[in-house]
Amino acid sequence: MRQRLIPLLAVALASTALTACGSKEDVVTHAETEAVYVSVGPEGGPYLKYQVQVSRQLNPGDFQNTASRGDQEKVDPEDSEYLRGIPASQLQLKKNPQTPLDDEVYFGVFIQAANDTQKPLRSAALEGFEIHDSLYVEGAPDEEEHVFRPISGPDPANPPNPFLYRQAIVPHAVGTGSGVQPLPNSPAGSSTTAAELLVFKIPQASLENRPLALEITGPNGGKAEVDLDV
Repeated sequence: MRQRLIPLLAVALASTALTACGSKEDVVTHAETEAVYVSVGPEGGPYLKYQVQVSRQLNPGDFQNTASRGDQEKVDPEDSEYLRGIPASQLQLKKNPQTPLDDEVYFGVFIQAANDTQKPLRSAALEGFEIHDSLYVEGAPDEEEHVFRPISGPDPANPPNPFLYRQAIVPHAVGTGSGVQPLPNSPAGSSTTAAELLVFKIPQASLENRPLALEITGPNGGKAEVDLDV
């Protein structure tokens, strides 16, 4: 009897898997790691998908002003280009001589959007992105201490260099190919990450409050969250 139950169980599991595959597309709104697509949009869609390609600390060095000096032993020329054109007032990092762990660092999230629908969709505005550390509690008195928002130039819709994230109309899907942001032939799209960059200033101590979660809010509603691989 046991020998018959095993193949019957296998058939049942296969049937369940086929049913799941044949059902409507899953709407994933929380990813426990990077490289997983999350869907953002109003209830019932249409949904734009976002994928974090990579997140990491940026070390641009003293490339524009002394207030934005990074760790000179880890200066990355590529990182200095990512921050070029951002006003010095936005770039200045807070320092705490008594508690160096409270010193701010630049933290970058490289993100791509994909449109699998048959119509163009607008991506999230810059203010639609936030990073929350693990101590974040909505409505708590210290809520703002655990929320971090991206920096940009005077006009967030027109960032000062072509690698920074900008709100855009993401083309519709063509055939089996998704419409993407950034466009493949753009500077950001042809870079090693094929993604646009969100730049945050985060205290080093907060980088230890893991997981850090990137929250994305769509221009027409809907939210999704990605746990960052810090």
